[in-house]
Amino acid sequence: MTEQIEDFTIKFFQNLKCKLSKVGEFLIVENVPKSFEDLLGTSPPYKINFTTPGVNHFVGKGSLMFTTMTKYLSGTGKTTLLKIDFDVDPVKEIKSAISLENCEIDNLEKRHRNNFFSRFTFVTTFRYMNESEQIINEIYIHNGKIVNGDLSGYTVTEGESDKASSNHIKKDYKTAKEILKEILNKKTAEIGENLEKKAEEEIARINIHYDKLIRELGTDLATQLEKVKKTELSLRTAPQEEIENLRTKLDRLKKSLIKIGDDDARVRVLKEKEFTIKDAIHKHSLSVDNKLANTTIIYYPVFSFNLFLKGDSSGRFIEMNYDPLTKTLNKLNCESCGKEISKINLCSAGHISCDDCLSTCNDCGKTFCKNCLKRSCSICGKSLCKSCFIVCHGCGKSICKEHLRKDCVTGDERCRNCLRACLRCHGMTQEKYFGIAIDGSKVCQKCLGEEKRKDAMDRIFRN
Repeated sequence: MTEQIEDFTIKFFQNLKCKLSKVGEFLIVENVPKSFEDLLGTSPPYKINFTTPGVNHFVGKGSLMFTTMTKYLSGTGKTTLLKIDFDVDPVKEIKSAISLENCEIDNLEKRHRNNFFSRFTFVTTFRYMNESEQIINEIYIHNGKIVNGDLSGYTVTEGESDKASSNHIKKDYKTAKEILKEILNKKTAEIGENLEKKAEEEIARINIHYDKLIRELGTDLATQLEKVKKTELSLRTAPQEEIENLRTKLDRLKKSLIKIGDDDARVRVLKEKEFTIKDAIHKHSLSVDNKLANTTIIYYPVFSFNLFLKGDSSGRFIEMNYDPLTKTLNKLNCESCGKEISKINLCSAGHISCDDCLSTCNDCGKTFCKNCLKRSCSICGKSLCKSCFIVCHGCGKSICKEHLRKDCVTGDERCRNCLRACLRCHGMTQEKYFGIAIDGSKVCQKCLGEEKRKDAMDRIFRN
């Protein structure tokens, strides 16, 4: 019991956000709320012991300190508003979670919104066998789920009512009650099992006692019957002067026999036995009373970091969310394959890419993701970025600059597969722009034109 009272006391003052320290066998309690100080009637610090009544502030059953704590809990039930302050360095948090490979943070804007969770403090009283035992449970609920709650180590201040939202309280309270049942199941089963065992022992004792009484009723009846028989036999052979006395005795015995054999006596004993058993069961029953001692709405900032990442030849705005309570930063995914990444590569078009999806344009040498390097030269097969690939006006295929040729007849640029070389001028043009020269060779229209002009001039000068 002493250990349970000590555990109750420690949790009680922890819930009040008091400062606790241990000096030898004593528990030192400081920074006590004024409301508790006024109720107790003495000022802190309190030097508490759990073993020796009359020494300092003794805490035990019936003690002033224990009674005051119980009264304080029964008088609460209010809602408290708390705020957790966080001092966050965005750059530090981002770089600790994500590696910036080929870019850097050029600009960053920090904003925040409040996130909320609930803390419910329940005082559970177990009453059994004219005794009571109290325990305190704190249950933290966040997003409808139980979380490990411990506000120690955080900078906690009184919250501002206009910043809080209580929309989630009813739903969280319902969840907390269900969780409380699960928490108390083990304790309830343990006490119930012990009470059941004691009740069985008590009922067995009651059964033995009343079975003995019933047997005694049966024994008295047999004894009286034997006396009646003996008196009747004596009456048959008795002298005349004793007959009257024997008849009077026989009459008295028979009246006594009727009284003893009366069923009412047995019924009375059985009813008394039934009542005693019911009383024993009630005495060993368990009553569990749960009281909501305090509801706390706790809010804290969840940050949004709007940052501009600057690469060698590109830039990109991204938004990242950071929860300082869970110390988690939202995950980023490769924009090519969708895989979660812990390293940021910025392609030359500003896309976020993983290492596997990053490649180099074989023409300009810049780095791009797979989405930007979807084209390749139809002749040599090398990868080309959007700026480096060229569409042939003849076949419509993608080609690199190295395999681009100028049509010597039309001046258009086409891939070398759409053109053929003129054997005379070595220029390249389309097949339809070739003709037969005077010497029978197949040459481009440009060479044919020059040949015709030269032939015309020769005829003019000969004439």
